[in-house]
Amino acid sequence: MIMNTTDSSGLLSRLQKIFRRNYKKTVLSFLLSGININLAVSLEMWTKTCGRLPLLLFTGIGFVLCFALTFSFLMREDRRLKVHALLWGILMTFAYVLGCRMRRDNTALRQWSDLPFLLAQIGCLSVFAASCIALFLQGFARTKQQLLQSSPNLAADRAANDRKALHTRRPVWQAWLFSTLVILLVWTPVFLAYYPSVFAYDAEGQLYQVLAHDYNTHHPLLHTLFLGFFFQIGGSLLGSYSAGMALHSIVQMILMASVFGYTLACLYEKETPLFLRAALTLFYALFPTNSVLALSTTKDVLFSALVLLHTLFLYRLLVDDCTGANTKARYEILYVCFTVLLLLFRNNALYALALSIPVICLLLLRTKRRSERGLRRYLILTVLALALSVTGNKILMTSLDAHNGSPREMLSIPLQQMARTRVKAEETLPPALRQAVEQYLPAEWVFAAYNPYLADPVKNRAIIHDDPAGLIKTWIQLGLRYPQIYLDAFLDNSIGYWFLEDQTHAQIYGLGTDSGFGYLSTDNRAMPAGCEIIEHSLLPGMRRLMEQIVSDNIYQRVPVLRTLFAPAFYWWLLCLYTAVALYRKKYLLLLPAVFLAAYYLTLLLSPAVLIRYMYPFVVTVPVLCCLLCCHSRKL
Repeated sequence: MIMNTTDSSGLLSRLQKIFRRNYKKTVLSFLLSGININLAVSLEMWTKTCGRLPLLLFTGIGFVLCFALTFSFLMREDRRLKVHALLWGILMTFAYVLGCRMRRDNTALRQWSDLPFLLAQIGCLSVFAASCIALFLQGFARTKQQLLQSSPNLAADRAANDRKALHTRRPVWQAWLFSTLVILLVWTPVFLAYYPSVFAYDAEGQLYQVLAHDYNTHHPLLHTLFLGFFFQIGGSLLGSYSAGMALHSIVQMILMASVFGYTLACLYEKETPLFLRAALTLFYALFPTNSVLALSTTKDVLFSALVLLHTLFLYRLLVDDCTGANTKARYEILYVCFTVLLLLFRNNALYALALSIPVICLLLLRTKRRSERGLRRYLILTVLALALSVTGNKILMTSLDAHNGSPREMLSIPLQQMARTRVKAEETLPPALRQAVEQYLPAEWVFAAYNPYLADPVKNRAIIHDDPAGLIKTWIQLGLRYPQIYLDAFLDNSIGYWFLEDQTHAQIYGLGTDSGFGYLSTDNRAMPAGCEIIEHSLLPGMRRLMEQIVSDNIYQRVPVLRTLFAPAFYWWLLCLYTAVALYRKKYLLLLPAVFLAAYYLTLLLSPAVLIRYMYPFVVTVPVLCCLLCCHSRKL
C-alpha cells in the first residue's frame, strides 16, 4: 500500500511539472476540450433525449479523454506528423460537422453570416480529430532503424524464420481452396433461406430486355446476358425459371467465394499476420452484406469482385515490381482481362479508370526504381484494356442491336438541385425563371416527387430531350441565384457516402421485412405471367433473422457495430490508408487506391446512396489495409 501511494504521488508530481512547463498548451487543451464537448452535445441528436445522467457521463468522460488526447498531440515534437494529422483531421471534421448540420437543420448554412461560426466549429473539432489520427499514423511510422534498435539481430531472426517457414508453409492453392470452402460453407444457410435467389434491384428490367430481345445500355449488356443466360436455362432445361435463378445464385456464390479465397491466399503468400487473415475471412463469411449480395441479381456484386481483382493485380504489377519482387507475365494478362471485364460490368467504371490513369502515371514518375519501365508497361496494358473494352461493347451492341441508354443518369444531381430550388424557394423565384424551370420540372408533380435522398423520382420524370442547352442554361441561372440550396441538394443526395452517422441510406426505398426494403433490397420483383420467380425459403428461421438485419435495420441499435455497415466507413478507411502511405512517403502504396478514389467521385454524382454502390470498397479496402500492415512488417 505504501509503495502504491508513493508511486501515485510521484506520478502526480511528474504530471504537475509537465503542466507547469507547458502551461500555455495546458490552457489551450483545456479550452479546446470544453469547447469540443459542448459542440458535440449541440451537434449530436441523441443528447437531446438521452436523459441527464448519460449526458453527464458523456460530458465528463469525453472531456477527460479529449483533454488527454489534445494535450498529447500539442506536446508532440514531430512537426510533420502534426501537419499530416491535422490536414486529415480537418477533412474528417468538415464531413462530420456538415453531416450533423444537415441532419439537424436540413441545411449546411442557414445564411452566409453563419459561415465564420461553421469554420470555427471545424477548426476546434479538427484538433481533436488530428490527435486521434496522429495515434494511427504513429502506429505505422516505425522505421527500420527503430526496429533494428529494438532488435539488433532482426535481420538474422527474420532469415531464420523465413527458412523455417519454407518447411512449414503449405502451398498457396491449398490456402485458396480452404478459404473458399469455408466461405461457401457459411453462406450455404443464407442461400437456403433465400432460395432460389435474392431477385431484387434491377433484375426485372434487365430480364424484360432478354424476353423482348430489346436491349439498351442503361444496364451493362454483359451482365444482362449473364443474368439472362441462367434465366433462359431455367425455362428451357431445368423446368422453371426459379431453378435457373437458383443456379445463378450457386454460380455467383462460387465465383465470389473463389475471388475472396484467392485474395486470402495472396495475403497468405505475402505472409500477412494470421490474425488479419482470420479477421478478413470472418468478415467475408459472416458479414451479412457479403452473404446476401452473393445471392443477389444486381450487377454490383460481380463488378465488386472485378474491382478487387483489378486492385490485386495492379498491386502485383506496380508495387511488387518496383520493390524488387518477381512478377510474372501471367499477371499482365490477368490484369488486362479483369480490367476489360471491369469496364464491361459498370458504365461509370470507364470514367473512373480514365481519371486514374494520369494520377498513377504521376505517382510512378516519383518512384526511383524501375519507374520508366513500370510506367510504360502500365500505360500499354491499360490502354489495351480500354481499347478491348470499347471494342467488346461495340460488338455486343451490334450483335444485340442495342440502343444507347438515356443520359438522365448523368443529370441526377443537377435535376435534384433544380427540384430542391422549386420546393424551397418557389415563392421567391422570378416569374421568368419559374417559367423556364416549368418546362423541365412541371409544378404538377415536382413538389410531390422530390426526395432529398433519392434522385430517381425527379430524374425519371423530368423533360430533358427537347432542349438540353436550355436545361443547362436554366440550371446555371438557378445555381447563381440560390447557391446555398444547390449545396444542400448535393449534400443531402450524397450524405451517406461521407457522413458516418447517416441512416437515410438504409431506408431510401422503405423499411421493414414485409416490404423487403431497408439496408439491402430483398424484395422479389414481379415478372410476366409464366416467368415468375417463386420464393421458397428452405430455412425460414434463418431468413427471418437475416431480414431483421437487412430490412428492419436492427444493427443500427448497436453503437459500434452499426459503423461497420455504414457506406462512409469504407471511404474513411481508404482515407486512413492513404494518410499512412503519404506520411510514410510510400507513394507506391497509393497506386492500388487511385481507381477506388476516382470511382468514389463518380458515386458522389449518383442518384442515391446505396451499400451496393459502395460494395467495391467493402470488399477491397480491408484488403489494402492488410497489405499495408504486411508492407510495414517488411521495412
